[in-house]
Order: sequence, then C-alpha cells, then structure tokens
Amino acid sequence: MCAHMILIPQDELERIIADIKNNLKAEQADIMAAYKDVYPRAKVPVVVSSKDQLEVQVMQWGYAVAWQKDVVYNTKMETALGSKSNMWSDSIRNRRCLVPSFGFFEPHSKDTHPSPKTGKPIKDQYYFQIPSMDVAWMAGVFEDEHFSVMTTAPNQWMEKIHPRMPVVLHPDELDLWLHGDYPSLAGREKIRLNSSKVAA
Repeated sequence: MCAHMILIPQDELERIIADIKNNLKAEQADIMAAYKDVYPRAKVPVVVSSKDQLEVQVMQWGYAVAWQKDVVYNTKMETALGSKSNMWSDSIRNRRCLVPSFGFFEPHSKDTHPSPKTGKPIKDQYYFQIPSMDVAWMAGVFEDEHFSVMTTAPNQWMEKIHPRMPVVLHPDELDLWLHGDYPSLAGREKIRLNSSKVAA
C-alpha cells in the first residue's frame, strides 16, 4: 500500500511531462527545495490523458465511500481487474492516471520502535525511490476529481518490508498504463527499488 509520498510541485510537473517521451529526466536538485510530504485527502497534481494529450489536473487523494469515515486511497490491482461489479471496475477501464512523486513510504510489516511522543511501539518507516529515475511514477485511477494509487504484490526489493507495493511504472510504460495493455503491468518484478529507513 502507499499512504505517504513526496509531492512534485505542479509547476515543475507541467515542465516534466513535456519530456516524458524523450528519456524523461527531472532536474531533481532544482525542485527538491519545494517538495512537500503528502498524505491521503491532500490535493495532488496527477497526469491524465485528455484527447490524446497529457495534462496535469489537481485531484484529492482518496475516494469517499459510504461505509467508512476515511477515504479509500489504495486500489488493489487484483480487485480492480476482477469482477466487473467492483467499485474500481469502471475507473480502471476508463479513468487511469499517473501519480508522480519523488518517492514513497511504506511501514515495515513487523519491525517497530518506540514513538518519540508516546513511547508506544510504532512501525519502522522506509522511504523508497527508483534508481536512475528521479520521478517515481505510480499507476492510479480517478473519479470525480478523486484518485487512488494502484497496488500489487511486492517484488523482491519490497517483500522483506511490506506485503504490498504501488504499481510503479518505468517511463517506457506510462503510455501502456494510460492507453495500452494495462493488466500486464500488475507484475513489478523488474522495477528495482532503493529503500532507506526513516529516522524516528
């Protein structure tokens, strides 16, 4: 799952998407000063395809649902591709998007440390980035100006830390997610991840 990421400012994102099909490379050093931690319910710039043109739209992270107070901010790929009657089926068929970030966080499934505030055990946090890729592109779906991040089974770099991971995309796969054989992107075995434990 993914519940915390580092936001790319919207003005910089608009500059970045112009280079997507030309060996995308963000000038990370120039824009990290404006980075921002974001969590579910935050307003986030995402990339959508409109009339075969890429454009940036600001959407809220998370779908509002009737059965719980919090939003649903992750979508299991297996569920979305399953029954045609599930809550994600229309979105994944018709409203896919790209969620860009500098990196994302996942909690360790078992390891904990004492909270600096309460002293109670909390899960260790790890920050993930993709080697040689300044932008971590994640697959997403959207509806009514709300989006959710797609998740899938962990690959070899994630499985020792967390049982799920975002569907992280290589730049060559962005068009495939938006317009092509998107179910083939469920397996992320070849997407290498670098992780670092976040200081308590």
